[in-house]
Amino acid sequence: MARAAEGRTGALTYILAATAIAGAVGYAIQLLAPVLLPDSESYLGFSVYWSTVYVLVAALAGVQQEISRATTPGETPASGATLRSFALLVAGAAAVVGIVTALVVAPSAFPDDTVGSAFWIVVAVVGYVATAVLAGVLYGLSMWRVVAALAIADALLRAVLVGLALVAHAPHAWIAAAVSLPFGGAFLLVWFFVRRRIVGNFRLDVGARRLIVNTVSTVTAAAATGLIVTGVPVVLRTTMPDVDAGILASLVLTITITRAPLIVPIMALQSYLIVDFRSNERPLGRRLATYLAALAAVTAAGAVLAVFFAEPLLSQFTNGRYEVPGWVAGGIVASAGAVAALCVTGPALLSRSRHDWYVGGWLLAALSTVLLLLFLPVGPYERVVVALAVAPLLGIVVHVVALRLPARGTTATAR
Repeated sequence: MARAAEGRTGALTYILAATAIAGAVGYAIQLLAPVLLPDSESYLGFSVYWSTVYVLVAALAGVQQEISRATTPGETPASGATLRSFALLVAGAAAVVGIVTALVVAPSAFPDDTVGSAFWIVVAVVGYVATAVLAGVLYGLSMWRVVAALAIADALLRAVLVGLALVAHAPHAWIAAAVSLPFGGAFLLVWFFVRRRIVGNFRLDVGARRLIVNTVSTVTAAAATGLIVTGVPVVLRTTMPDVDAGILASLVLTITITRAPLIVPIMALQSYLIVDFRSNERPLGRRLATYLAALAAVTAAGAVLAVFFAEPLLSQFTNGRYEVPGWVAGGIVASAGAVAALCVTGPALLSRSRHDWYVGGWLLAALSTVLLLLFLPVGPYERVVVALAVAPLLGIVVHVVALRLPARGTTATAR
């Protein structure tokens, strides 16, 4: 059997450390891109490709979440066979979705490399399926150090490849390859070392059919998550086609670098939060309130700092190429706190197997984001701030209401 689960404090330490490293690496890439790429259009092209890949990856994170929930230690080799079949099925479906998505996005975002972009998007999603399944099993077995190693391996591989491509002023195809290859590369690297500790040492608490049904729910919700987290460049480009490229690029850059410090750590902790909420050490409501209160305090501080310092820092960093008003930056940071809060209420629902309400909250938030960006009769700055802030709050309301409702077949509420 896999070795005994590591302590909860140690687990959080490993995951937060890995998240910090991976987040810093991704952040560095996002900071380098607007500086090293020659103009607004090329930066938007890079951002749209990155965004497209990570929307799909975010959707597939639902696979990791469900595998985390379903996996427990146990010597049941049949579960391994079920999981392999499941992984192949998901990989095939992900490849098809990747091709369709690429063919829709590529002609307008990077018309000179439509086929190449489609190919590398498929490479990314198939590689991430393998990583997501492995990470889910690792979380379920509480192998926290290996979880951390997987996240760090992915981040460092991407940092090296993308960094070299940007510094060398490589064409789009090479940058796309550098973004996509590390997903599968990290899986192969970690699997080589941990295979013997995993095979035959876990069991799933549901059969293949229920696993697929539950995963469809988590993937749907994760896709909605990706749309309002990493998919913002694609959404803005699509819903605001008449906005000046310089303004749009400035908004994309501001959203990317100001929201990441709040959202990325919480996103990385999704599987950990599911396991934590699933335990009975403290009432769920009390744990949820603690997390949300801490998040609100951090968000408020970040929003105030953004109002006063984001505009001059962004302008100085990009030599005046990109800038937004301070109030816009503050509003964007506040919206990040709302999305992060939705990323906390979601795992609370999943820990109680309330997949339907979990999906409903995220779908409402995603749909509201798109509709507000399309139809709000205000300027681009106001439209972006309102849409990004209000939409996740609607999703939070759905999640909180669901947590207060009795579970099916009971009259108890989540306290």
